[in-house]
Amino acid sequence: MAINRAPFNALVDDNGTGLTGSIWNKAAIQGVILDPADVAYGPAPIYGNWTPVDASGAGLVLNIQAAMYAKLGRVMNVWVRIVMPSTANGGQCTIGGLPFPATTASALYTTYGPPLVYHIGAAQASLLLFDGATAAAKTNAQMSGATILAAGIYLTDS
Repeated sequence: MAINRAPFNALVDDNGTGLTGSIWNKAAIQGVILDPADVAYGPAPIYGNWTPVDASGAGLVLNIQAAMYAKLGRVMNVWVRIVMPSTANGGQCTIGGLPFPATTASALYTTYGPPLVYHIGAAQASLLLFDGATAAAKTNAQMSGATILAAGIYLTDS
């Protein structure tokens, strides 16, 4: 949410007679009140959608049902729901296209279905899927027809 400047913009400086405008000197309060408030409030969040893609090299066409993000400064929140296509491909299941690359290695966790861990490597914008119980990499064939529903937070420098 952006800071509402309408009340500040409505202030009118007095013309020197003491009979017009407001009692506030706009130039004085901007540096004393408004600028520190902006710093304390921080940057406005950025919201958007992103497009997950198959990054395994198998050329799979993903059924993307939702893929959203919210970015606040360096903190990325991502949500995704994908139905994987039917395939016998044995490559590691990798979902690419994250809106901003991760600063450091991070992990997201599944919020639906079998326990999965999604690893994001440092300076990477792809999710690598691993079995949450065994830590073994999940292949495209193992994820064939599965629904991926995940949410998570990671840091970015972008």
